[in-house]
Amino acid sequence: MKILKVRDEIKTPLAVTADKANYIYKSLSDSVANKEKVSVDFSGITTLTTAFLNIAIGQLYSIGDKHTLNEYIKIDGNTLTSLQRNKVRLVMENAKNKLSDNDINEDLYHGN
Repeated sequence: MKILKVRDEIKTPLAVTADKANYIYKSLSDSVANKEKVSVDFSGITTLTTAFLNIAIGQLYSIGDKHTLNEYIKIDGNTLTSLQRNKVRLVMENAKNKLSDNDINEDLYHGN
């Protein structure tokens, strides 16, 4: 399993900008596309925003369902503070809910 060290990838302990989040999203989406398992390591990250996570993690739900993402992407919870862990959970739940809402709306508008 490949390890993606967020701090090394974005070259800063501040996981706050969309540009930096896109590096992580691209790396993770490539791993899913290539059926490569990856563990995401947040050690050394001192500031982590939900805006960053929405792009880096939440956006992944647009390319795969939760089962596919769970198969290939693991978030190393031991590398997160409790506050960071809560932010990751919030973003993942929101992304899943948005996906569910989109499925419902698609069914409504397409007559399914």
